[in-house]
Amino acid sequence: MIKLLHVIAIGALVSSALYAYTIKYETTLEAEQLQKLRAKAQRERDAIAVLKAEWQFLNRPNRLQALSDRHLDLQPLAISQIVRLSDIPNRGPKVDSIGRKLEDLGLGLPTETPRNSRNGSATTPGGRP
Repeated sequence: MIKLLHVIAIGALVSSALYAYTIKYETTLEAEQLQKLRAKAQRERDAIAVLKAEWQFLNRPNRLQALSDRHLDLQPLAISQIVRLSDIPNRGPKVDSIGRKLEDLGLGLPTETPRNSRNGSATTPGGRP
């Protein structure tokens, strides 16, 4: 009976030692993964900082102006190119020229368009407003 209790006690001791070792091993593994993730995050932050610095270098206004002068061949704005809004003509009414040609050939139903509208109210092919 005492031998059985000793075997059970030794088994419990060994199993608790194995359990503690597995917890320690898993904790060590998780800590290593955490360190890898932190190192990767720092590398990404460094890469972002490098890209931001490159963008700031490439986006300088004087550099962009020099590139546009060299490659785009833009001309300065002339006074004659500036137009007042009142000088622009109004857009004419939209006319269905294809439908008009079909009507002239007798292939389509007559429709009210701004071109042949007398009172300004359009109607549908059935004659309803």
